[in-house]
Amino acid sequence: MNPEMITTSELRKTYTLGGQTIHALDGVSLSVPEGQFVAVIGASGSGKSTLMNMLGGLDSPDSGSVEINGQDIARLGQRRLARFRNETLGFVFQSFQLMPRQTALANVALPLSYRRPKPTDAREKAAAVLGAVGLGDRIDNKPTQLSGGQQQRVAIARALVGDPKLLLADEPTGALDSQTSEDIMQLLVRLGREGLTIVLITHDLEVAEYAQRVITMRDGRIIEDRMNNARVAA
Repeated sequence: MNPEMITTSELRKTYTLGGQTIHALDGVSLSVPEGQFVAVIGASGSGKSTLMNMLGGLDSPDSGSVEINGQDIARLGQRRLARFRNETLGFVFQSFQLMPRQTALANVALPLSYRRPKPTDAREKAAAVLGAVGLGDRIDNKPTQLSGGQQQRVAIARALVGDPKLLLADEPTGALDSQTSEDIMQLLVRLGREGLTIVLITHDLEVAEYAQRVITMRDGRIIEDRMNNARVAA
């Protein structure tokens, strides 16, 4: 059994909206071993995106703990947490979040520019990762010169360039057509088979079925946690 990449214990997060108390997370305990591809599925308001924010250190729980790669991230100050995210995590979002005036190469190399010391081979590494996601001939193109699927591949390359131990993907196919979505999911499956730990947030069951493990959330709680035997055997 691989060591745990993610361990959460009794995570709780409550918001007050319009005088109503919303339990975004209501006692979520979860373990994910290294190298597992997990999909977290649920309707809007189920708590899945709040959970991803906790795993990524983008938000903090009201109570409970989050350990990523053996590090209790709630105990980190803002500067150490930012460094931890840069060195350990990769993020992919539905809206790509690319810099529109920068080339694909510059977008992918950006996370490396925040490292101390800055790597001298950042541009070479960015070019190599773009090649690995099938965009080796597009490194000088800006986002407006790329299709939606190509932009998402740039975003994935940016998430991978720092050699993360955990990839967090929030609705990565939400803005894509069905064929492009399948291409992106096949890329994530390949990355998972190469040993990367992946947590995918989605509302789409068809997308979730690409993962080895599917966790279903409702009202801030995990209501189902199953292995996807067909995918594991594939």
